Amino acid sequence: MFDLNDQQKETRAWAREFAEKELLPRAAEMDRTATYDHAIIDAMFEAGLMGLLVPETYGGRGLSTLGYATAVEELARCDGSTALVMSIHSSLVTALIAGYASDEMKEAVLPDLASKKVGAFALTEEDPSVPTRADEDGDSFVASGTKMYITNGPVADLFVLFAVTGVTETEREGKVKRRDEVSALLVDVAEADGIESSGLQGKMGLAAAPVGRIVFRDVSIPASRLVGKRGAGFKMAMSVLDAGRIGAAAMAVGIGQAALEAARSYATTRVTQGRPIAKFQAVQLMVAEAATRLEAARALTYQAARAADNGEPISELAAMAKLFASETASFVASKALQVHGGSGIVQEMHPVERYFRDARVMEIIEGTSEIQKLVVAGHELKG
Repeated sequence: MFDLNDQQKETRAWAREFAEKELLPRAAEMDRTATYDHAIIDAMFEAGLMGLLVPETYGGRGLSTLGYATAVEELARCDGSTALVMSIHSSLVTALIAGYASDEMKEAVLPDLASKKVGAFALTEEDPSVPTRADEDGDSFVASGTKMYITNGPVADLFVLFAVTGVTETEREGKVKRRDEVSALLVDVAEADGIESSGLQGKMGLAAAPVGRIVFRDVSIPASRLVGKRGAGFKMAMSVLDAGRIGAAAMAVGIGQAALEAARSYATTRVTQGRPIAKFQAVQLMVAEAATRLEAARALTYQAARAADNGEPISELAAMAKLFASETASFVASKALQVHGGSGIVQEMHPVERYFRDARVMEIIEGTSEIQKLVVAGHELKG
């Protein structure tokens, strides 16, 4: 087992207690109806779970990356949709503000992110050939465009919006190269007009997580809401996405753990031919391989988290963790479904089919497995 310090162990126990009390009783119904219980967000704010990565000076808990990963894992073990809500809010939105915003913006925004306002990361374009733009108009930017697959979008109070704010020119070997200048802007929904949000329906997995299409129609954003330097948006996004992959890996580990526990429980209580199916070698082999892979995925995820806490480069390690953990979660959930047999594919009988769907989605979100492999290959083969 990976060595956790006392604070990290306490965080894990506290997050598990919350998840088993608040999430477990609601998870199946939220998944069945594909609707999110907003009371859970309020409960997470009250418990301090939405402010885990907000520094203590701004009203958060100021956890280490490893401590945070244990909390995400425990939430995902009970409900992947809720873990996704919290992870995007924390790993991407909070981390970006804490890492790059001015002191004035931090003081104005971070306490709200810790206590009452849900954040969304508006990066992905609906049509990459028509990027969202935010043109200068006096002391404001005016943003227009459509973002897609935005987790927390339908319930967000704050958006970190990535938009083209101009064109930059660089000269190399006598040739001028032009490219879009992408900047990050903070949008407060309560203060903005022209934002239209619609939720995406019929998601295969993580069905209850609020994910949507967000349209910005001439939304005026004060220039003071520029996060970091103008033109640094893409670089900042890639930086927090590296760290966000650790949260995604922890989510996958939690879902895989839930599936493994379901397989163990079913195998020891399902009796056929006069004995529990756990006595059959075929079942034992499936559970053994699932448990082994899951422990390896957890160790790799925690290693990436510890590297982040030590200030080490994490791009490759985080991609490895997200790749291996997500594919491991799918493997474990598949074997758990196999252990359950016919009863495993019936939604009303066992939660394992939900774990199977949720785990499969983890191979897609926050960068597909193929993207993670390209990141790893880029590090291994550079030069």
